[in-house]
Amino acid sequence: MTRVRWWGTGLVALTLLSLCAGLPLLNKMLGSGGRPLAPGTVVSVGTDRGGVRPITLTVSHAGWALDSSATSLTGYAELTSEDVVVNLNVAVPLAPFDAHELWDGLGRIVALGGRARLASRPVPIRTEHGLTGLTGAITGRDRAGTAAVFATDTLGATVTAAGPPLAFRSVAAEVQAMVRSLTIAAPWTSEAGP
Repeated sequence: MTRVRWWGTGLVALTLLSLCAGLPLLNKMLGSGGRPLAPGTVVSVGTDRGGVRPITLTVSHAGWALDSSATSLTGYAELTSEDVVVNLNVAVPLAPFDAHELWDGLGRIVALGGRARLASRPVPIRTEHGLTGLTGAITGRDRAGTAAVFATDTLGATVTAAGPPLAFRSVAAEVQAMVRSLTIAAPWTSEAGP
């Protein structure tokens, strides 16, 4: 008769238990994996020309991170603070458009997710740099937030911010400061060839 040793099975079980309990705790201690952004950091998106991207916003307070896995600087960036997510997106028109058309399109996109809706009557907003657009609330069963759209002749930008109602309210002023810092560079002209 052979002797059964349980220490190997016990060691495997202990290792699995440690991983199952320890990894979520470690993830919480290290954060969501986003790159922390210092106050004053400028986030730029859009096609890079000569080291410059056309759409920028400035992070106003500490506690925000850039989620690299949900960001492609040629088109969009995702910032997070706890459970609140801010999305900055480039809108490249196929034909001339204005902020009202951009708002309507964004409303359809938000509604597709099924969890939230965009306000049907946005109000005007003006950035620190004189750019005008539209803004309004995002509402849903377990979501609260805000959205803003800006359109120029050649480029547009959308900013959405949402999260659980209490979490969003705690950073709403920070989000508004970021939205009001938004810039869209002057239209870029293509270089004339010979």
